[in-house]
Amino acid sequence: MLVRALNQHAGGWRAVTLGEAPELDALVIVDLDQPAERRRAVETLRDSGFTGPAVILGGHGATGALDDEPVARPVRLGALLARIEAHWTESDSSEIRQLGPYAFVPAEQLLRDAKSDTVIRLTELERKLLLYLAAANGASVDREQLLAHVWGYTAGVDTHTVETHIWRLRQKIETDDPASRFLVTEAEGYRLLLASSGQAG
Repeated sequence: MLVRALNQHAGGWRAVTLGEAPELDALVIVDLDQPAERRRAVETLRDSGFTGPAVILGGHGATGALDDEPVARPVRLGALLARIEAHWTESDSSEIRQLGPYAFVPAEQLLRDAKSDTVIRLTELERKLLLYLAAANGASVDREQLLAHVWGYTAGVDTHTVETHIWRLRQKIETDDPASRFLVTEAEGYRLLLASSGQAG
């Protein structure tokens, strides 16, 4: 049976063959050869009450809800992993995190400085970028990872997209306050100085 549920846990995703209703925090991958089989699997999944994301491999025309995502065949492993990690990251989008002097509110797409009552509106890409870096918990994230998981680009793409967006974001968030310089560039990539990480750069 090629219907699997990926359940989030402390170490990442754990894949299990789907034999019953998936857990609430699961992501379901439907990989069946025939369109009719895929359609029945998705309908059964939704009828069981599962409202989480479903990635359907080769599933154009088999979707029935906004969170059903068709992925064309042949499926590239990197693209599939990027899609899975994007869901993992987005699952933290309701959490408010402290970034320097700002409260990062992903759900409202903004940074808020309570001390000065300043609100900085973020673009969708800026929100995704900060969300992905915040999910690394202070660890460095390289440029290729950001291109794949935030922009959906394949490895080896020759572009200055990451550098340009990092520069523009710094123009928006950095002030004379040293605490506002929490977005750090390193030889291997970028990282955030998180209040909980206690790291300095």
